[in-house]
Amino acid sequence: MYFCIGVKKIFPGLLTAAIVFAIAVCFAVNKFVYRSESVNAEDESIFVPVIMYHRLLKDPDKAGDYTVSPDVFKADMEYLSENGYTSVFVCDIIDYIETGAPLPEKPVVITFDDGYFNVMEYAYPYMKEKNIRAVMNIVGAYTEQSTEEDEHNPGYSYLTWDEIAELDKSGLFEIGSHTYDMHSMSGRRGCKRLSNENAEEYRQALIGDIGMLQDMLREKSGVTPVTFAYPYGFISSESTAILEDMGFKALLTCYEKPNYISRSDTDECLILNRYNRPSGISTKEFMYKLLQSNQ
Repeated sequence: MYFCIGVKKIFPGLLTAAIVFAIAVCFAVNKFVYRSESVNAEDESIFVPVIMYHRLLKDPDKAGDYTVSPDVFKADMEYLSENGYTSVFVCDIIDYIETGAPLPEKPVVITFDDGYFNVMEYAYPYMKEKNIRAVMNIVGAYTEQSTEEDEHNPGYSYLTWDEIAELDKSGLFEIGSHTYDMHSMSGRRGCKRLSNENAEEYRQALIGDIGMLQDMLREKSGVTPVTFAYPYGFISSESTAILEDMGFKALLTCYEKPNYISRSDTDECLILNRYNRPSGISTKEFMYKLLQSNQ
């Protein structure tokens, strides 16, 4: 204390200058910390699990790798809800990346591939009751055939164009593309590039098939998808740029890996991995595999 009094007497401006300097340093440090926290908040990765369902059938003899019962689907949804997860669309994730639109604390994406009518028959009423959202990925050739036959059989029918429009208008389904007629293992494997196909031929093949489905969905169902699901998960490295040029903003794979998204994911199409939901394992076992990477 005597030293400080002595310094103040000998150098009356020194103590004041030191105090000002200390305040300036503190302000600079606080500004740096605040700025760092803001950047980290914007770049923070969010864990987004994605489930891939196909058919929902009541007959236990039909259960398999791509078919589960409606009760299994309901048990899965109840588990997610009880553990704090909220279903979102892929376009909600795109909005978060592009504009910062908020996401729930624990988002999850539910997807249905192929456009089976049994999803509308068995899952849709439950989804309306529980306000569950999902992405329905349509195969155009299947939809066109079911529209012509109009049988509405849960065992084998697909959605019609009018039913796709109904699901879209419900606010519970985002409609995605699963190609018009590339959902096949014969000849071309899904929408992979053929070994004897040059780059331009491949580009035109994708644009011709997928573009036709885009036009049909726009004309017949009033929706233009921005999400594309690869048939069988077969991906060509050249396809990403082609699909992006066609207006798609998100691509769904069949790789069973976790997803972490951030607002810095703006360079190209968002690619989301998905976990297929098979029969034969409990909800708890499946959810452990789906969610373990974030535990």
